[in-house]
Amino acid sequence: MNIQTLLSEIKQAKKRRVIFDYHPSPVSGVDVMAKDWKPSLVLLHGLFKSFKEKNCSITITWWGQIFITPENSSTAFELALSYKLVNVEMHDVHTLMREQDFIILRPATATPYYTVSLRAHRNSTKWKDIPFNIGCDSAEKLATALHLDMLIKIKSYSSAGLQIEKHSLSDDDLLAALHYGAAKFGNNSQFYRISSVILNSIRRWEVELMENQITVQTQYPIKSRTFQLNDKEVMFLRSFLPSIVCKSE
Repeated sequence: MNIQTLLSEIKQAKKRRVIFDYHPSPVSGVDVMAKDWKPSLVLLHGLFKSFKEKNCSITITWWGQIFITPENSSTAFELALSYKLVNVEMHDVHTLMREQDFIILRPATATPYYTVSLRAHRNSTKWKDIPFNIGCDSAEKLATALHLDMLIKIKSYSSAGLQIEKHSLSDDDLLAALHYGAAKFGNNSQFYRISSVILNSIRRWEVELMENQITVQTQYPIKSRTFQLNDKEVMFLRSFLPSIVCKSE
């Protein structure tokens, strides 16, 4: 897949990621402010170009996750662009407290900094965060450093990593789309009624979408409700959810 196609997939995923404002645990991707969006695409173009020159494969999922798989590797790596906050390091505080009887920590506004993050697509892995000056730093140098980090980590793995799911849909994804629909369509919509049923209950609801209707149900006690969607609501869901969810009866 060429670089322009990959960037196009990221642009399309950006439109879907608006539902993540209603998601308890959204997946990673490109989460940057408007002023950094175009520079981020330029950065990704440079990174993808360098990764391809190193024979890495690149996959963009429906939700905009970016996966880099080095040549001959059975483990992919998740790449993300976002911001991190500069916080007071507790290590530094503990060091000062050993040297002084007391210290004064003055409140300060946390400053977000642009960050490129990488982690192996395996169970229980942690993100490695790299501060990046998007106006000055080199994408090629960053790609080389990231690739080297991937190769080092790969050597320590004795088993294959997790599978990449290009088109996936969790219960929380579907619920996020419904809650977003409720906010967008208003209190006269079926989305609003469904969202209210789910949010105003202490029970865990299972949600199933079948063509133009949604069924929500609980097991203990058994309770079920079905909502019919109009054409506009169906088209709305189809624009956000992968086609695997639109099952036939």
